[in-house]
Amino acid sequence: MMLIVYFPKSPTNQIRCFITNRMPEKALDLFDTMTIEPDHVTLVVLLNVCAQLASDRAKTIGKKLLQQISNNYQNNNIVLNTAIHMLMKFGDIKSAENIFYSIKNKDNFTFGAMMKVNAFGLNGMGFEAVNLYKQISIDQCNDITHICVLNACSHSGLLNQARIIFNNIHIKTEKIITTMIDCLSRLFLFDEAERLIDDFEKSNQPNIVMYMALLSGARNHGNIQLSEKIYNRIKSLFPDEKECLISGAILLSNVYSSRGEFELGRDIRYRHINKLKHKVKVGLSWTEVNGELVQFKAHDRSHPRSSEIYAELDRLSSELIQYGHRFDSSWITRSIQEDESIESVLCGHSEKLAIAFNFIQRPIPSIIQITKNLRVCGDCHAATKLIAKIRQRDIIVRDANRIHHFYSSGQCSCQDHF
Repeated sequence: MMLIVYFPKSPTNQIRCFITNRMPEKALDLFDTMTIEPDHVTLVVLLNVCAQLASDRAKTIGKKLLQQISNNYQNNNIVLNTAIHMLMKFGDIKSAENIFYSIKNKDNFTFGAMMKVNAFGLNGMGFEAVNLYKQISIDQCNDITHICVLNACSHSGLLNQARIIFNNIHIKTEKIITTMIDCLSRLFLFDEAERLIDDFEKSNQPNIVMYMALLSGARNHGNIQLSEKIYNRIKSLFPDEKECLISGAILLSNVYSSRGEFELGRDIRYRHINKLKHKVKVGLSWTEVNGELVQFKAHDRSHPRSSEIYAELDRLSSELIQYGHRFDSSWITRSIQEDESIESVLCGHSEKLAIAFNFIQRPIPSIIQITKNLRVCGDCHAATKLIAKIRQRDIIVRDANRIHHFYSSGQCSCQDHF
């Protein structure tokens, strides 16, 4: 069926039509053809488009729009708040903070723009989130600000700060409690997390997100007994939650596999995942170099420069071993074939291919940026920290959970809380 869209003459309305029809790139195309300066309404819409895309092109246009803001909209909180929102989406925390502190009359939305996107948490900036939280008056705090600061503490391992903030929240909503349970589970404080769940269920119906947070923490800890206990409870309490049951089965299967129990892992996948007729999501990584967006899957050899990519991967692997890296087989979730090794299986992960692709470019990008649709595995995380140090390149990886800034010092912004 042909989609026919009527575009009114107003550029703002045309841009909105593109957004409504899920065509954000077309909105940017239209902006490129505009010969007049956008008014504040159009500007807000465009800033939101750039935030939504967060691509190299969107970042370039977004920075161009910021120049118009600095000249004409210094006292327009709506425009400035949207600009902060966009920059936080870009991960450009410093520029967002500069605008934030330049606003004389900060409103709830100003603080919300800094907090609600959760960029502090995603970027491992827990202390910054706590400091901002302390600046917000009581009447400006709401569920979103509480959740974002607790989540930032969770992603940065700031347990004491999280406990203090949580204990001082007078009305603890379901989402706030869930966020605290996630924080405790990430730090492997399972008894405390379970006590929170038990207290919550004394007067409320069970919440599946709480149990999934606990199960995820148990998987990261390699705790088979707790993983089994939580997954069985999820099956008992939420028999109709198909997606969560599948995710839980994958986590449980991975716990078995990480302990070398591949048969048990396969059995879980067969009995629970295949029974639900679900295909496990394929891990993919994307990187943009010189305007080219390239996608990789594990052990991908479809790229025209595949031979160069794998040659670079071999060099990276040799350097990692030379600098003391030990490939961690606990992150392999299947049996190793006769023609494979632990090293070859782990080096074939999609994010490592994307990293190698960047290193065969000339010139090599000053900052390597990668997006991944799944959570980065522990071996890739450790390897990427070391690659950043060996090659003296900052590497940014946005995975399904957060943004990792791997610095040339060999450290990651998440401080290994992932």
